[in-house]
Formats: sequence, C-alpha cells, structure tokens
Amino acid sequence: MSVLFITHDLALVGDIADRVVVMRHGEIKEQGPVERIFSAPQHPYTQALLACRPRLDRRPRRLPVIDDFLGGNPPVLKEDPPRPPAGRALLEVEGLAKSFRVRTGLFRHESIDAVRGVSFRLARGRTLGVVGESGSGKTTVGLTLMRLHEATAGRVLFEGVDLLSLDEAALKPYRRRIQIVFQNPYASLNPRFTVGQILLEPMRVHRIGGDSGERLLMAADLLGRVGLDPSALDRYPHEFSGGQRQRIAIARCLTMKPDVLICDESVSALDVSVQAQVLNLLKSLQEEFGLAYLFISHDLAVVKYISDEVLVMSEGRVVETADAETIYRTPREEYTRKLLASIPRGLTRAATPDA
Repeated sequence: MSVLFITHDLALVGDIADRVVVMRHGEIKEQGPVERIFSAPQHPYTQALLACRPRLDRRPRRLPVIDDFLGGNPPVLKEDPPRPPAGRALLEVEGLAKSFRVRTGLFRHESIDAVRGVSFRLARGRTLGVVGESGSGKTTVGLTLMRLHEATAGRVLFEGVDLLSLDEAALKPYRRRIQIVFQNPYASLNPRFTVGQILLEPMRVHRIGGDSGERLLMAADLLGRVGLDPSALDRYPHEFSGGQRQRIAIARCLTMKPDVLICDESVSALDVSVQAQVLNLLKSLQEEFGLAYLFISHDLAVVKYISDEVLVMSEGRVVETADAETIYRTPREEYTRKLLASIPRGLTRAATPDA
C-alpha cells in the first residue's frame, strides 16, 4: 500500500517517509528523498521549517521563524542562559484528586479516577511542563485547578489560600489571577464577537479599567504586545489565521493581569512556524510580566524547550518530576524512558548524523 501522509509534524515525516514534498501557498517549493531534504535542504522555506521546530539536543533563547530565513540571513541561535533558582511557590498543589461517575448500565454507575494524588509546586516566572499519554489526566489537572471541575480531594494553595475551600464569591478574585489558553483556537473564541468585544468583556466583568475608553486603550495595547495591529479590534475571529487566533486568546487572558497561565495543548494544533512564534511570545511575556505557566502537552520536544521543570503523568498519577534537562537525559522511571523513546527522531537524526 502506498501512503500520502499529510502533516505539519516534521519529525514524524523524517521517521516514516521515503520522499518529501514541501509546499507553501499552494506551490511545491522543494521535493526529494527524505534523507536529502532533511540533511541538505535547498530552499530557504524548507530550511526555515526544519529550524523552527524545537530540538532535544539544544535550547536556544529564541526559536527562529520563517521570516528569519526568507530574508536571506539565517539567524545565529544563542543558547538560553541558566535560570536563577526558583523563588517561593506561588501555587502549591497537594494530593489533588478527581473522580467522575459514569453510567455503566441502566441502574449502575462506576467511579473513574482521572487524577490520583497529584502534588507539585509552581513559582512565579517559572514553567512546569506536564506530559503523558492521552488519558493520563493532564487536562483534568488544569481544569480542576481552575475549579472548572470540582476536585474530589486535595488542596490547591494560591499564595497560601486553599482555592478548593472557597465559595463562589470568595473565589472570584482568584479566577482572574489564574487563566487558561485552550488547544483549539478555532473553537475558543466567540465567532459572534469582534476581537474588541472578546477582550473588553472580561475586563467589564472583573471591573478592570476605569471606563470603556480606558479598557479600549488597554485592549489595543495588549494586541500590540502579542504582535497584532490594534485595527484587529473591529474584526471577527474568522478573519484571522490559527496562529493569530491563539494570540488573541492569549491577549484575552492577559486582560485579567493573571499570575498563572495554564496552556492546555495551546500550540499542538499549529504548524511549526506559527508554533515557534507563539512559543517565543510566551517566553517574552513571561520575562515581561513574571507569569507562571502550567504547560500541558503531549509534545515532549516543545515541553523541553519551554519548561524549567517537567511532571510526567500516567493513569492520573505523577510518575516522575525533575528539571527539564534531567528528565530528558537521565530519566529514573521506566515509563518516562518509554515515553521519551516514542518521540519521533527525524529532525534529530538529520541534524546530528551520528545520532
């Protein structure tokens, strides 16, 4: 059987394909055997696609993007310097658990344990990556932290206050300080609202800004910070690409001036060039605002690039926790080693012939 495999996952292409066709704007830019395309790409666009993807063997301060290569001057990548030690924990999670009751028959129900005794700490200005297979409980952890699911057990301490014990009125100020960016930028924005309405609504609800004029100026400023023109305020979500919509979703979170941002597979639906732009944006915003990220993803290369510490989950439990370099170089647990072994190595193989 012949296979035409269409994807933006370049590492997977490097692992399974015999020949590669590289397309842009409806045109073929380059094609040939996978070994030649990956080891000696000729077209600047192909070179850019291969360089945009985070690699396991290095961690640049900033990922290159398409425009860096199409301008004729490929960038010189600078390594990300070591981070200073983490400060006091902003968010402490202790023994978090979540069960769901599901119907298994006409009169029977069964309890499914989605999260089982998860504990971790997250400091201001730091990123905790959460990885694991589908169904491991990653997303449920994020939603339970925000009380979009009600926890079965455990504590979530935000600056020492247990969010799980608060009533709705007492919780409201904390809802503003913990925000989430969802995976699908095509479904997370109200299609009937303009971008301006999308950004202004949460500010009105939480009474941020003195009046509508001040809020409008704040919204325009936030669009500029995420790389969009303020003229976007009068346009609708369908007028933007996936990457631009994800930037709007990030700007919407920033209207709340949050301390913690949960990124739930927030770059998984994006192609590698747009993914690099969003990852660069997240790192810049973290440096500017001191944001703490809980970065949930199944993409281990992306998690290694952006995270200070990595938490590995399986069947609702924490299997292993360590700093990003340690997890990837010397994992302790067999499950972590199997997870790392499953990463497609096409790009690494091409970039380092002896690998």
